[in-house]
Amino acid sequence: MSRSKLLGAALALPLMFAGATSAQANIIGLTIDGSGSISAADFTLQKNGYIAALTALLNTDGSNAIGVWQFSSGVQTEFSLQLIDSAAKKTALLTAIGAMVQLNSTTAIGDSINTAAAAINAFTGNTCLTTNAGKCLIDVSTDGGNNTGSNPTTAANAAFATGIRTNCLGVGGSADCSFNNAAGVGIDFIANNFAAFQAAITAKLSAELTPTPEPITLTLFGAGLVGAAALRRRKSKTA
Repeated sequence: MSRSKLLGAALALPLMFAGATSAQANIIGLTIDGSGSISAADFTLQKNGYIAALTALLNTDGSNAIGVWQFSSGVQTEFSLQLIDSAAKKTALLTAIGAMVQLNSTTAIGDSINTAAAAINAFTGNTCLTTNAGKCLIDVSTDGGNNTGSNPTTAANAAFATGIRTNCLGVGGSADCSFNNAAGVGIDFIANNFAAFQAAITAKLSAELTPTPEPITLTLFGAGLVGAAALRRRKSKTA
């Protein structure tokens, strides 16, 4: 390969990692407990934990789609499911989470799973078993157990049947993520209290979000430039 072609290939590498289509993206529905068992101060800690984790971890290259729902006796959309493919969309997501007003009633985990699953299937065109296989996820955070609405185990199993996994972050000793274990379709994370929530949600989202491609891009780009430089040196010695 000529030096000009090798250098051109190196310069083209960032384009290979510049973005993702909806079919390539992780599709994540965040369902957040706003029930009355959470104090106002702890609800703020929960919101701030999500904001800090997403600020640090979420790409703006379209490799993740995020939707946010708050649940209590019902389910409220806080941020409609969409690809995060710009800084403006990431800012809008963080702003929406920060602006959430606690619903302060009972705990409808099953309804939140059903709501998020319906939104994910609509967004993907019911392709979580095929094109988006392994990339569709509902992320529940709660400090209690389901006490109203749909059975959460039934909801988690129904979501899984369409290719959507359900993970749970339980906060404190009263948190009940057994719907997840019974379904056998997701992973549990634990925070001892809301003071520990930020560290727990950061670890959880680190495992769920598509990692940033920039370090890989820069490594390959650098390798291409090194290769071009080495080729130039060899040519100069033989000239």
